[in-house]
Amino acid sequence: MNLETALLDVRQMGEADRLAVAAGIPAVELMENAGRAVAREIQQRWSARPITVLCGPGNNGGDGFVVARLLAEAGWPVRLALPGPRDRLTGEARHHAQRWSGAVESLTPAVLHRAALVVDALFGAGLSRALTGPAAETLSVAANRGLPVVAIDVPSGLLGDTGESLGAVAAVLTVTFFRKKPGHLLLPGRHLCGELVVADIGIPAAVLDQIVPETFENDPRLWRSALPLPSERAGEIPAFPADSESPFWKIVGTSLLVPSPDEHPLFDPIGDPLTRTRSAARRTGAVIVLKGSDTLIAAPDGRAIINPGFQNRAEKSASEPDSVILRGLLAQGMDPFLAAAAAVWPSGTTA
Repeated sequence: MNLETALLDVRQMGEADRLAVAAGIPAVELMENAGRAVAREIQQRWSARPITVLCGPGNNGGDGFVVARLLAEAGWPVRLALPGPRDRLTGEARHHAQRWSGAVESLTPAVLHRAALVVDALFGAGLSRALTGPAAETLSVAANRGLPVVAIDVPSGLLGDTGESLGAVAAVLTVTFFRKKPGHLLLPGRHLCGELVVADIGIPAAVLDQIVPETFENDPRLWRSALPLPSERAGEIPAFPADSESPFWKIVGTSLLVPSPDEHPLFDPIGDPLTRTRSAARRTGAVIVLKGSDTLIAAPDGRAIINPGFQNRAEKSASEPDSVILRGLLAQGMDPFLAAAAAVWPSGTTA
């Protein structure tokens, strides 16, 4: 699989950071590079204006301190808010907080006074609880006032592994690092992130050899080399039983199943769609294509591909062009997992 399109879950991204540090890149440098990337993206889109940086108590907040320092050095009017005393910060966040020479205000909606732009550096993708208290209140006020929000890593309250929102406020721009996460592509995360930028902060790509990602964003680089060569059989489509338009399309025996989102027998009753699709693939021993607003493809060995570009796909039927393409590719012997990814690509390239 092409590792350039790999998606890392929260645990894997933490491992990427750890491996980068083990390879000799100081953690404080990674944080500096992250904050610098966010500041750069902001300056490329907006002229200097009053900006409020909302910092959290962890590494996401540390990134925010870097952003605040760099924008202030560039002449921007910057206010910074933190939910608690600065001296409670630890590690790299503490280091960069100490480099901030401006005031540190309490996290309340009052810090938004006169702000024209807000940086959400409160919580990263690893947050596993609902956004509450001053953080939720302040972000809600920012949204109600129509202030553009720039999120670091993910909008606070968005789960990086699933795209689920636990109170997240939509950002106009999200800057993440090294690789995207599934939550950046899965709904509602895809819409809450706004424009998504993946910044290089110095993590070597070689760390992926040890992490071994299993989730990927659909892209021709994944399957282009596996496409069948043109032949006399290229236009052939295999025969299907009369009931192939039923909720389950049974393609090449049981090697590939495309269940309707309304069908439940294959799926666990609870859990996020990606986890449930993976489980169904393992249980059946078949490649599963779950069509919906997000199209998910999972193989029995645990690999999965997210195709994020579909809208209202659950309402469409097996007679769509992508199913015709899929049948043609399978008839020519293409691997079902990659064939499914190639087939859904043409109509999934726009959000």
